[in-house]
Amino acid sequence: MNSATLTRIFLVDATPSPTEQLHEILDGVSSFVVTKLAPHVIKDESELATADLIIVDVESIGASEIETLTEIRARAADTPLFIVSDDLSQDSIRHLLKYHVTDWIKKPVEKDDLMNSIRSSIRSNRSSTNRVHAVVSCVGGAGATTVAINMADLAQNKILRRNPDVALMDLDFSTGNCGYVLNMINNFNLGSMTNSSRRIDSEFISAIQQRHSAGFSLYSFKHPNILTDLNGYELVLRLLDAVSLEHDYTILDLPYYETEWRDDVLSAVNTCTLVSEVNLPAIKHTLDLIARIKKLRGADFPLHVLFNKKTGGLFSARISNRKLIELMEGEPFSYLPLDSSLHGEAMDRGVLPSEISPRAAYLKALTKYMKNMGFIGAEVK
Repeated sequence: MNSATLTRIFLVDATPSPTEQLHEILDGVSSFVVTKLAPHVIKDESELATADLIIVDVESIGASEIETLTEIRARAADTPLFIVSDDLSQDSIRHLLKYHVTDWIKKPVEKDDLMNSIRSSIRSNRSSTNRVHAVVSCVGGAGATTVAINMADLAQNKILRRNPDVALMDLDFSTGNCGYVLNMINNFNLGSMTNSSRRIDSEFISAIQQRHSAGFSLYSFKHPNILTDLNGYELVLRLLDAVSLEHDYTILDLPYYETEWRDDVLSAVNTCTLVSEVNLPAIKHTLDLIARIKKLRGADFPLHVLFNKKTGGLFSARISNRKLIELMEGEPFSYLPLDSSLHGEAMDRGVLPSEISPRAAYLKALTKYMKNMGFIGAEVK
């Protein structure tokens, strides 16, 4: 299992007579990493603030319990905090509110109730910090899949700080081309889930996830029936929701053709790159898509255009930079150079372009673009 998808829980046992009930419940879940602490060692625990959840087991709320909660909040001010206790008075509950307690669970603890509370809390907390960037092809063959794959590689290994958890999700179910390009074909029959989409949760995501040697996770499936299935819409949106919650940064590869969920995806992502080519039909399609997205998201939505496969020098281009500025009606854009040899060799070998030529002009241009756009609001190197 990808360690970045694990839920890190610190369990603080502040009861006079510690029991193993809570620890046994939590330790039995494969996606949880549980660290048990006694109250007196909280001040020495340097990783407390890195937890996804802190659970404090108490009998009541008195002076020592208040001191424990104060110590926790001094070191982990924003981490979700659960209190497990016997029945509490109204005064005790008011005390808990001061420490921004996420949930209070009354003993005896029911495993299902505890699990539901934990997953709901983690889901809510991650949804406020995780980011999703859409790479959208304006026309067929523009190279958006190549851009998305290289964005995932660069984000994981060159752009983002602090060992980021990056995912690449392929929404072209007609070809599942991300998996084919990377020689990582996923044999799971995603189409079998069209009538069972409510079963899609973090454990399901861990089961279908593939991990590239470069560090990012991949979700790519070739199942064209999803595009026409009556339940395909719900399946895709539930899958998107679950994947984005499991990763700090998710890059989506959206095909150029129309799908039932296209507007829903564009309405939900944090930022967007449109990939196009420098020819008049492609430019017109690009302007149409820009207008569509701005209607959905407003004029201030962070939207960027990449013109891929640029050839020739400054004076030999069929459509000059000045003319392109005029045609784009003031919309900002950048270029990526054509490098057929690099991408052809990478695809034939099933490897990343960075594994062949890490200093290639294409990768330098894409790195510069990602840094200039502030890559989905993240801290960059």
